[in-house]
Amino acid sequence: MYKYQKTESPMHVMLTDFVENGQFPALAVGIVKDNQIFFTGEYGTANLSTGDPVGRSTLFHQASVSKTFVVTAIMQLVERGKVELDSRITKYLSYFKMEDERYQHITLRQLLNHTSGMPDEEDYAWDRPEYDEQSLERYVKSIRRHKLLSDPGVKFSYSNIGYEILGDLIAKVSGMSFEQYMKKHILEAVGMQSSSFLKQEVEAYLATPHVHMANGDGGCISDVFPYNRAHAPSSTLYTNVEDMCQYMLMHLNQGIAKDGYNSLQSGSYDEMWKSHAATGYGQEKAQIGLGWFLGEYKGFRIVSHSGWDTGFLSDLILLPDEKIAISVMTNCDYVGLGSVTYPILDLLLGSNIR
Repeated sequence: MYKYQKTESPMHVMLTDFVENGQFPALAVGIVKDNQIFFTGEYGTANLSTGDPVGRSTLFHQASVSKTFVVTAIMQLVERGKVELDSRITKYLSYFKMEDERYQHITLRQLLNHTSGMPDEEDYAWDRPEYDEQSLERYVKSIRRHKLLSDPGVKFSYSNIGYEILGDLIAKVSGMSFEQYMKKHILEAVGMQSSSFLKQEVEAYLATPHVHMANGDGGCISDVFPYNRAHAPSSTLYTNVEDMCQYMLMHLNQGIAKDGYNSLQSGSYDEMWKSHAATGYGQEKAQIGLGWFLGEYKGFRIVSHSGWDTGFLSDLILLPDEKIAISVMTNCDYVGLGSVTYPILDLLLGSNIR
């Protein structure tokens, strides 16, 4: 029988050291193991200028970890017969058009696994955000000028644009705004009561983003906050580690959430966590499923996604076979978060901390 080390005290010591002797303004870590919350902790400051401590209610911008919520929503709609993975996007969004005629062949599955050929976004307009409900549809209509990088379904190429299209599809198929659907059918349903995709709802609880100082000596507060409602699906989940623990427990239990809510059928995981294409990203993220990266770490199967936007980094890693999952988040973008995430995994799995 595989033995886990007793880790609560070493975990606390390690995370305290990362903040006190490293460059992270703050770290928040949530760990679930064996179908229960194993550890949560918040360390450091939410704002280097004011010195306000990060606490249990502090929310962090998740960046691309948000995409795992989008695929969860899409799979809910698939299960309810509202959409089909191999149907073309144009079936659901009649105004989705591109000058590159190949767009007509793009399917939901290809957007989810980043094989649509869609390029990535180069300007998120964080410095000129939009807040109205129509911003997502306007964005989807604006991409007609783009040219595909390859024929749909041929190769992996990571695209945030693809997930904005999926978010707009969720809104149109459900008859709700993207944020309303996510709040009702995922966040509240799985017990993430403090979380939101709408910055306006949670402004008072947000950690402040920090970027590298021009002289390279530590961090300073970013001039812009990474929010634009046009990019909500790809980027703008705001949450804390206690809420993320509920989300991780749901996925480790194949869709069964808090209080027995059935968020997804187990069959959806056969699609989400099945390899669809090689990524070339390395062992931990060697393959892409639907919205999740697949790989291994020291012989253990992992399912994961990370996030990186101006002033924030996040990691979400599940080890389904070990019934372990971790969520790590920080309010800076200039220190590799793997320097925290992988030592946590090592501690949990009984390896030497590297």
